[in-house]
Amino acid sequence: MGSGNVRKVLLVISVTTLASFITGLNARLGLVGFPIIAHDLNAGVDGMLWIIQGYMLGSTIVQLIVGGLADIYGRVRLFNLGFIVFTVGALAAGLSTDWFVLALARVLQGVGGAFLMSLSITILTDNVPQGLLGTWLGINQIAWRVGAMLGLTISGVIIDVLGWRWLYLIQAPVTVLALFWSLTTLKETYKPLRPKYLDITGFTLFTTSLTLLLTYLTLIFRGVPPKVSVLMLTSYVILLTSFIVWECRSECSALDLTIFKNWQFAGGIISQILYSLGFGASLTMLVILLEVGKGMSATLTGLGVLPFEASFLVFGILGGRLSDKYGYAPITTTGLIMSTTALYILSKISANIETLPLLITTVLLGIGTGLFTAPNTSSIMSAVSPDKRGVASALRTLSFNIGFLISLNIAFLILINYIPFQEASQIILLGEAVEAVGMDEKLITAISNAFIIQAVFMALAIPFSISRLKYRGK
Repeated sequence: MGSGNVRKVLLVISVTTLASFITGLNARLGLVGFPIIAHDLNAGVDGMLWIIQGYMLGSTIVQLIVGGLADIYGRVRLFNLGFIVFTVGALAAGLSTDWFVLALARVLQGVGGAFLMSLSITILTDNVPQGLLGTWLGINQIAWRVGAMLGLTISGVIIDVLGWRWLYLIQAPVTVLALFWSLTTLKETYKPLRPKYLDITGFTLFTTSLTLLLTYLTLIFRGVPPKVSVLMLTSYVILLTSFIVWECRSECSALDLTIFKNWQFAGGIISQILYSLGFGASLTMLVILLEVGKGMSATLTGLGVLPFEASFLVFGILGGRLSDKYGYAPITTTGLIMSTTALYILSKISANIETLPLLITTVLLGIGTGLFTAPNTSSIMSAVSPDKRGVASALRTLSFNIGFLISLNIAFLILINYIPFQEASQIILLGEAVEAVGMDEKLITAISNAFIIQAVFMALAIPFSISRLKYRGK
């Protein structure tokens, strides 16, 4: 690249990495504090789950609009809108006095986060030479991990000194500064090729079906009458089927599902969703293990998760560079094997497990997930033509978010299967029942079984990664 092109790429990277930093900071600031937040707002296990998954739900449902609008109207304007929505959501979350209001604020923040995360990848793909895309995607995710590491480091201090509300309020000024930098730096380079339309029907069908599924999974905690259960599940299947049929037949669909005919793309998406099913609940279960099972403070719990983030950061960069040199399939496959091994080891935990072996295993998990993420993203984005990259990025994010949400719900359902709802609420929110005879063993058993299910999902992604070895990803 010439000096002018290098400068252009560096300016783009400076904005997209700042967006990644903010979303990473957001993702980890509240991770170690959710038992404290849920207790302060008098939320049960189901309320706490909605606080955790609210952000992911908002991020997931809006992907249909993000991808389509990015390919229609361009990337930069929507990217800047993401900063504004994210800031409003952060302020609303910090000022919430009820867990339901906080969950709604997190949904709003997730909408803004979806614009930032999805379009940052799209903008990078538009501006970076394909042969260097894996490397730059790896570098871009460093900012996410740095934000995540900072969030884990300072979250406990913020909670102890200022209170949990500042976990969200502190994000607002940072996001405003990022918006200013984006407005003065980014220039639109993409020229829309598609006709202007908005798939309201597809958006409504998908949003309703996903929300209905998550509501059903949450209601299971308190018990769902058989007739209601059948009605909700039947409605979900009908809505989801209608969405798929609509997207395949409509000329005004939000998602061009014909790109799944390309196995380089389809295999990457399948690998992504299976990886997400395996990874999704892992850090949440780890936090419960450290903070509730082992009685660590929020500050120490954050530091306990830090080795995972550090190893992910280092090997995320390495994974991107190796994929540019050797192709993505060998690197993603290696990452999946290592992640599966780590989750299997975590499934063998016991009530008296030492902290050091536990942290070493989280490092192995971080290495594996780091090696998988950037190369698989590169393989997905490089498989499609420029006019479909917005949709491709949206589908990639959708696959991750849906897998993450389902993984989280499965893990909590396993928890409730071993510990009744009321007792589980006391354990997670107050930490009282863990002292009861046999209760700590039940908690450990539940977490152990959650990890083994996650390991199975992670292992299922391996064949789909291997099947794409013939593609170099160059």
